[in-house]
Amino acid sequence: MIDYLEVENKFVEINGIKLNSCFDSGNAIIVSVTFDASALVNNARFILDHTVQIEIPKKYPLDLPSTFEFPEKTITNFPHLNHDTNRTFCLGIELDIRKKMEPDYSFETYVSLIADFLGMYQYYSRYQIFPYGERSHGDTGIREYYKELFSVDTDRQIMNLMKTNKLNNSMRNKKCPCNSGLKLKNCHWSQLNIILSNSLQHVQLQKDYKILQRRL
Repeated sequence: MIDYLEVENKFVEINGIKLNSCFDSGNAIIVSVTFDASALVNNARFILDHTVQIEIPKKYPLDLPSTFEFPEKTITNFPHLNHDTNRTFCLGIELDIRKKMEPDYSFETYVSLIADFLGMYQYYSRYQIFPYGERSHGDTGIREYYKELFSVDTDRQIMNLMKTNKLNNSMRNKKCPCNSGLKLKNCHWSQLNIILSNSLQHVQLQKDYKILQRRL
């Protein structure tokens, strides 16, 4: 469990932002910051001056933060806003966010992900295209991410791989769940082992599996 004094001290030290407030809401630590930085995106320079609210769950990093503009919303016509009340930022697929934040899940790294999002928004606003290509939003984006991660083509393949809950040496010579016909050790062993041996990634995999299970 984290407390607001710990969070406040960490955010004060982060360059490129000004801490406006930090308080404990009961279930989360609520942090307000204003960006005072620039971002270089595909050789185009943008000024980042947005004020955002970051809600950090008490169970962080088991649960990831959410971020949205507050009090003023200037980001409105942008595909990568979530369809919730606060119009929170979609910073990416959560497993990918976790991979980027490892090993220490520092708040500085999380702020850098927000800065990347704001830079991408500024680029999209100016040129009406995404600087690095675009992955679909929501459940479709989760499916695309795992297909790319596992280098497979079908929903059945990713679901078979995602429902794998444990690995042990006795499974190395069994057929891979992706139905490639190869032994697991010669197919998806390494990718699954990385995720399943990391408790936070493993939990995220299970969450994503349940999401897709309800949709497919």
